[in-house]
Amino acid sequence: MAEEKRNKTNVIVVTPYDEFYEGFVDSVTLPSQDGLVGVMAGHMPLVLAIFPGVATVKCDGEEKHFVLSEGYAEIAQHMAMIVCDSAEWPEQIDVKRCYNSYVEFTRRIKEAPKGTYKVADWQETVNRAKVRIHLVELYGSDEQKNLLNELRGIEKS
Repeated sequence: MAEEKRNKTNVIVVTPYDEFYEGFVDSVTLPSQDGLVGVMAGHMPLVLAIFPGVATVKCDGEEKHFVLSEGYAEIAQHMAMIVCDSAEWPEQIDVKRCYNSYVEFTRRIKEAPKGTYKVADWQETVNRAKVRIHLVELYGSDEQKNLLNELRGIEKS
């Protein structure tokens, strides 16, 4: 057992609300400003800014995908501690709420007068919604994907 864990990385994902995930994995891929960063056991120490995106943990041939919002990761040889504003599995995404948020805040950005101070906040909201939608497109249930397609159809009308 100890030998098995030596080749793994302990991944811990925490948000202000809970400990989202903890487990020993073969690798974790994290979204950062510079793109996706892969971490495996023995990784050099690193502090990484996390950007909204899809993260993946791989363990014993299985993959799990989830979305992360803004935060940071502290990487050590056998540990990756991710602290972020929110983290969600595909099945936790409220597709209707997410899509409506995307549409509403995209509209606000387009209609905002120049110099509106809220635009940066609205853009962050749009980015988080886009990432959640992307997670559903890739790894959501058929029901979630169908609802998303219905909402898009309504929007296009």
